[in-house]
Amino acid sequence: MAPPVPGSLSPLRWRWILLTTRHRDVRFLYWPPQHPTGHRNLRMFDRGGYNIGRLVWRVCDTCRVGSINKISIDPDRHRQGLGRRLIRRALADGPGYAWQTTHQSPRARKFFPVLEEEFRVALPEFGGVCEHLASPTRFRTPSTGRRPRPMLERSV
Repeated sequence: MAPPVPGSLSPLRWRWILLTTRHRDVRFLYWPPQHPTGHRNLRMFDRGGYNIGRLVWRVCDTCRVGSINKISIDPDRHRQGLGRRLIRRALADGPGYAWQTTHQSPRARKFFPVLEEEFRVALPEFGGVCEHLASPTRFRTPSTGRRPRPMLERSV
């Protein structure tokens, strides 16, 4: 049985990605934001093509701040350096920026301090964000434009 095809990808493109990365244990797909301060999404897939993790973050270049909104990794893949690789990729979008995280699980409260020391960047929980990244208080109609296509991220 074939693994499911990630959203916004054609089955043919997904098959091509799986074939060209068959030597890798993990492949990373990056969904760019629809607008400059929009959500950036990086998902991880194993050799079989199954989703094993995800990172969602936002960056405001105007205010030089970033926010880690969600990180999740399959429990069988914990302690393999994958979370570190995801966070390193997010931080590359805002070098020298002030960063924060949203709610941290008990496990994340142990994870983020280690990364703070290693990357020499503060990753406080609810560190405050700029007005551009703050959650809207009113409903906005969804964008009618096409969602950006995911890209194979080879540098993670």
